[in-house]
Amino acid sequence: MKHLVLVGAGHAHVAAAAAVPRLVAAGADVTLVAPGPFWYSGLATGMLGGGYAAALDVIDVGAAIERGGGRSVRGTVTALVPGERTLVLATGERLSYDLLSLDVGSVVPGDVIPGAGEYGVLAKPIDRLAEVRARLEAGFARGDLVRVCVVGGGATGTELAAAVLSLARRCGGAVAVTLVGAAPRLAPGFPQPAADWLAAHLRRRGAVLRLGVGATAVVPASVRLANGEDVAADVTLVATGVRPPTLLAEAGLPCDGEGALIVDRALCCPTYPEIFGAGDCIAFAARALPRVGVYAVRQAPILVANLLAALRGEPLRDYEPQRAYLLVLNLGDGTALAVRGRRWWYGRAAFWLKDRIDRRWLAAQC
Repeated sequence: MKHLVLVGAGHAHVAAAAAVPRLVAAGADVTLVAPGPFWYSGLATGMLGGGYAAALDVIDVGAAIERGGGRSVRGTVTALVPGERTLVLATGERLSYDLLSLDVGSVVPGDVIPGAGEYGVLAKPIDRLAEVRARLEAGFARGDLVRVCVVGGGATGTELAAAVLSLARRCGGAVAVTLVGAAPRLAPGFPQPAADWLAAHLRRRGAVLRLGVGATAVVPASVRLANGEDVAADVTLVATGVRPPTLLAEAGLPCDGEGALIVDRALCCPTYPEIFGAGDCIAFAARALPRVGVYAVRQAPILVANLLAALRGEPLRDYEPQRAYLLVLNLGDGTALAVRGRRWWYGRAAFWLKDRIDRRWLAAQC
C-alpha cells in the first residue's frame, strides 16, 4: 500500500473524498489532514446575508473520507519536508507519505494592513463569516445601530457589503455600511459600466463608498484611512485579496512570487513528482490563473485521475484551463450581477442562475 496524504479540505479534495474507494482499490492508504470541514465560497456571502443556513455551506470532508475507507486527521500542517516525504502537524505528530496532494486554498493576509488580523475579521477562512453573522444578528436584536466597515473594493468586498445590508433588512436592524477601497472604482477587474452600476446599486441601498483612499490601519472601533480620517466600525471585514499560505514556500518547494506551488499541466510538481496540487495554492509557470473556485472545480477530476494514475504507474492527464469564466455576485436582495469577460448583466435571473449552480454542485458532493 502507498500512503496518499491529502492536505487541506478545498474544492478538489471534496471531489477526491468521493473517489476514496477507487483510490483504496488502486493501492492507496488515504489520509486527509485538515483543520476543519470545507466551507463553500460560493454560498459564503449569501450565508452571511441570511439567505442560506450556515449548515448548507459546510461539507464534512473528513467524514466522507472515512466512509470511503480512509482516515481523517483534524489538524494543521506546520511544516513540510519534501526531501524526507514528511509532514509535521501542529501537535508535533509526523506523517510520512508516498504521494501528497495539496489543496490548502488561500488566505487573506492579516499583515498587509496593520491591525487587520487583530481587530478585523478576515474574509477567509470562511467559517468566520458565520460568526460575524451571529454577532450582527445579536446587535440587531438589541436594537443597536451596528457600524460595519468593509476594507477592499473588489468582488468579495462588494459582496460582503451587500450581504450585511441584506442581513440588516431581514432582521429589521439598523446598520451603517462603509466600503473602503484604494482603487478609484469598485471591482477594478470588471467592465467599467458594470462597476459603475454596482456602485450605484450599493449607494441606493444606503452604503457609503470611500473609493480612491486606502486603509492604513485597523484599530479598535475604527479603520484609519490614508488621508488621516477614521471610519467608525463595530465590525471590520477585511477583503484585500488572497494569497496561498506560507507553508509551501517555507518548505522550499518551487513557488511563484506569491508563494503558490508551481505545477505542470498534470497538476504535478516537476521537482517533486510525488507532490500534486490544485486550487488557489498552485500556479502554472506559463499562465497565472485568478483565484476563483471555478478553476479548482474543473481541476478536481484531473487531480483524482492523476492520483489514480500515479498509484497504477500510468500516464498522467493534462488540465486545460478555460480562457474565460462566469463570475456571479450575490447582491443579497434577490438579484445578482454576472460577469464573463467584457459581458455583464444583472437581475433576478442572474441570481437564479447562481443559486442553481451552487445548489447543484453542493448536492453532487460526497
